[in-house]
Amino acid sequence: MAESIEKLVRRAKKGDQEAFIALMESQKLSMSRIALSILHNEEDAADAIGETVLAAFSQLCTLREPRFFKTWLTRVLIRNCCDLLRGHRRTAPMEGLGEVAAQAPDYDRAMDVRQSLSQLAENDRLVLTLHYMDGLRIREIASLLDVKEGTVKTRLMRSRQRFKKIYLGQEGDCT
Repeated sequence: MAESIEKLVRRAKKGDQEAFIALMESQKLSMSRIALSILHNEEDAADAIGETVLAAFSQLCTLREPRFFKTWLTRVLIRNCCDLLRGHRRTAPMEGLGEVAAQAPDYDRAMDVRQSLSQLAENDRLVLTLHYMDGLRIREIASLLDVKEGTVKTRLMRSRQRFKKIYLGQEGDCT
């Protein structure tokens, strides 16, 4: 039976390395999605995730509430991604996402969705990824991005509209 995140955090804070590894494994897919949505490059995403894991390992003791672990970890990851972007000052195409999309039941649709997402602005991609792929609630996203819930709702609405326009435009091009 899988342990809850909160229990794993408590164990990891006490120095249990297996609990820390289990925590990182439980967040691996979420971190990959977020890093790729910001950085568009698997190597950079891997670097940001690596830095995030190191930061989590060394700073886990500063986390006061174990129930906020995912939010805390996501903030650290976003900060690391932004640091990488500032350092590189470049954008790269989203390569290698075929492996992720191949795991989806409908490969073509998954690729269309990924391609449409890649055409959105970073803020649009981030809010859609956090809400739909990572399953975060509006309140959690607001806390994570340090904005009001109304702002998140507005961003989601506008991001969905922009995504729909791009996605449906691609479908029309195929016929």
